[in-house]
Amino acid sequence: MLELLRGRGRVILKSRDALIYIFNIFTYAGTNPPEHKTHLYSLYATTANFICILVCPFSFHMGYISSLDKLNKNELLSAIQNAVQVTGISIKVIVIIWYMKRLKKALAILDELDQNYTHTEDLMKIRKCVQTCCKIVAIFCIPYYGFEISTISLGVLQHRNPLSIWLPYFNIERTEWEYWCVVVWDIVIMFILLLHQLSIDTYPPVYISIMRTHMQLLVARVARLGKNREMSEDENYAELLACIQTHRQIKYIANVVAPAISITLLVQFGTSATTVLNWFGAVEFPENIIAFAYFCCQLIQILPCSYMASNLIADCDQLPYAIFHSNWIDRDRRYRKTILFFIQRAQIPLRFSCLKLFYVNLATSISIGKFAFSIYTLLQKTGVNSKPQ
Repeated sequence: MLELLRGRGRVILKSRDALIYIFNIFTYAGTNPPEHKTHLYSLYATTANFICILVCPFSFHMGYISSLDKLNKNELLSAIQNAVQVTGISIKVIVIIWYMKRLKKALAILDELDQNYTHTEDLMKIRKCVQTCCKIVAIFCIPYYGFEISTISLGVLQHRNPLSIWLPYFNIERTEWEYWCVVVWDIVIMFILLLHQLSIDTYPPVYISIMRTHMQLLVARVARLGKNREMSEDENYAELLACIQTHRQIKYIANVVAPAISITLLVQFGTSATTVLNWFGAVEFPENIIAFAYFCCQLIQILPCSYMASNLIADCDQLPYAIFHSNWIDRDRRYRKTILFFIQRAQIPLRFSCLKLFYVNLATSISIGKFAFSIYTLLQKTGVNSKPQ
């Protein structure tokens, strides 16, 4: 597993290797059953998903509702943002469970795409993509579990409920052992939720990164079309058809993963827009440490995927130019008619949208920050967010 990060041990890496970490985390979270699953795993997956989908949203919302008279403003905002985020996680977990078979269908297509590349530079590009995707998953762990450590540590130092979760029959103010039972429960719950969040937030940029790599490889192949004088007319035509088939396969992968990415990204954008506002609030030390860690998690949720989606569009825009600048002038009429068909189809870039409401790109991510800052400015001018005299 670690050789994927270091790039050692394995000479040839396949595109499906970029998804090893993702599907392993899905399995640990209980949303991707192994091929030979046992009754013990079924029990674990059912329990973990039940807690994540039903128990957590209810307990998080009941936590701040039942403690309105005990929480100050900063603690209340933090509890509300956690409850909103947990509700979003439960929705995304349902989506992942529903579309898991579609996500795994892309693995067979990736194996077919890899068979087109035997040159050293092409294999090195696939190898670099695998390492980058695995590093994305590893890097995501730092702010996510840094947020858990900061939240739990601050709650223990202040001797309060770290997550403000409602837990029946337990009163943290009554006995010490009840308090520590609540803390342990918060640690377990937060670990499971962040495990789900980690897998759900990393699979869109990883899939898009793989599609970018194969689109770049396709552009390089297309640029070489018709330039090998040792190939016959039939061989050149067969290579052109192979490039068209590769383009269709890349589009097929995009269509397979698009429904899952569409819903999960819509939920991510929605929760980010409603909860990132708390970071602009008048939080003070040490609450600003948690707010900053949470803000970093929000940025990581939307920025990498938006960046990859924008770059995928840019890579797709290079394909028609590569087709046009290939050596099609010296080919026969059959070849030229097919190249016209290819260049027309290649002018439609691969775009991901959120339920067809808006496209996923960097401009959308920037608009989320503008929205939060606009609301914050409005609250400041109206005096809603001002401290009482």
